[in-house]
Amino acid sequence: MWAARASWGPRVAIAGAVLALVAWSFWQRWRLLTASPFPLGVDGYFYPVELRALLSRGELAYPASPLAFYLLAPLAAATDPITGAKLGAALWGAAIAIPTYGVGARLGGGRGAGLVAAALATTSVGSAYLSMEFVKNGIGLTVALGALWAVLAACDRPTRLRLAAAAAGLLATWGTHKMAAAMVVVIAIPAGLAAATAHGRLRGRRLIYAIAALAAAGLAALAIGALAPRRLLSLGDASLVRGLFSTTPRWTAPALVLPGGELSVGHDALLGLGLGLAAAVLLIRRRARGEPAGTSAPAAAAAWPILVLAIAIGLPLLAVTDRQGLGFRLRIAAFVPAALAAAVLARAALGRWAHRDAALAAVAVTLALIRQPGDRLDGEIVTHPALVTAAQALRGRVPPGATLIVPERHIAFLVAWYTGADVAIRPEGVPSARRYRLLPLHFIVEDSPLDRALIAARAEPSLVPPLGLHPSHPDGLVLVAEPTWDWIVARLPAADRARCRAWPTL
Repeated sequence: MWAARASWGPRVAIAGAVLALVAWSFWQRWRLLTASPFPLGVDGYFYPVELRALLSRGELAYPASPLAFYLLAPLAAATDPITGAKLGAALWGAAIAIPTYGVGARLGGGRGAGLVAAALATTSVGSAYLSMEFVKNGIGLTVALGALWAVLAACDRPTRLRLAAAAAGLLATWGTHKMAAAMVVVIAIPAGLAAATAHGRLRGRRLIYAIAALAAAGLAALAIGALAPRRLLSLGDASLVRGLFSTTPRWTAPALVLPGGELSVGHDALLGLGLGLAAAVLLIRRRARGEPAGTSAPAAAAAWPILVLAIAIGLPLLAVTDRQGLGFRLRIAAFVPAALAAAVLARAALGRWAHRDAALAAVAVTLALIRQPGDRLDGEIVTHPALVTAAQALRGRVPPGATLIVPERHIAFLVAWYTGADVAIRPEGVPSARRYRLLPLHFIVEDSPLDRALIAARAEPSLVPPLGLHPSHPDGLVLVAEPTWDWIVARLPAADRARCRAWPTL
């Protein structure tokens, strides 16, 4: 009996430490999210709009990977869509500590390595940034790591329950976020093949059949994704790989580079690069000396794609000048391979040292205490109250059946939330008779030819006059009927006319 209690002691302590990390991280994220009464982020209002539609109509307002919204829906139902989205962002973002610990412990061959990985992932600025700006991505990574944990457990001991859990985890990731699904599949396939060969079940033809079956399953998933490309991973997403690398090195590995400056989002990309290189070198040296791996064959096989991913994300030639580009999304998610690479490095560097877990637990506690996201994140988009007032002023101004064409995604979702009107970023596909342009100040530019044309249109009696909605600036947010817009554009200088017809968007 005393032996049983002694064996449970470390497990209870570890569980308590991980749950404490989740609670602490949840509080940090909740404090950031509730600093403003409005949703945060470029897609801040996208989540309440989707949750409102899901709760009221049973379907999403816009096509998207659906599972993240079903995970947020109970919180929205218990509170409201804005509060529920914030609660879910904080909770699911902080919960990444749990699967990261599980995966890290298997990759690192011990509980201490799992704690270090959990501390690095949970306290990452990139992880906090996802809870502010890209909630679905943050949820997807938590689900993906849970799936990877289940896959590694099934590979080590393939019982029916574990195999079912692994399959369910992979399906859940596929339905939550595209990039997360791609990441977990790249790691899970080598682990699965290593498990099959290690257990002696795949040799010769069986191995070839298994590889063919995996390829067929992957192609089937991509084919299904092709039927719903905005919801699920599909072959069309492979186009994002084009232009992933640039010819201009950026040695600080920023997440995003814009004309006005760089967005760093912490230094997890550089951290992952260093940890990945160090772990790879040590693993190669250990193998050359014939030393044991220190963990199971599936975990050892999974370690290599993780290290490659950590190194690739940290390379200075990764292209990060596009807000919608894959390079930007990978850099924000760099904390995941960096945290897992730390677990691999712990195994490679410390081997079977008797006090390894205790030393690594102390490192994890130190990381949790010193790595805090702060009171405000760089690049965090906060909704101005005057913009909310302007959007609310649109109520009753938009005819039934009309579609608002808004060149900025953040404002488009904000307007959709407060008015319930149909919105679109691009005019293509919307009949001209249904279009109403909604111009923010950055699109107009004060004292520009477009600004002067708007003033002239207000004085033209044959037109529906442009309507300024912003409480503190006449051009802060302007509603323009499509015939009026055509009249304005026709009177602009050639360069401005070309820009307006191209309809540049953010």
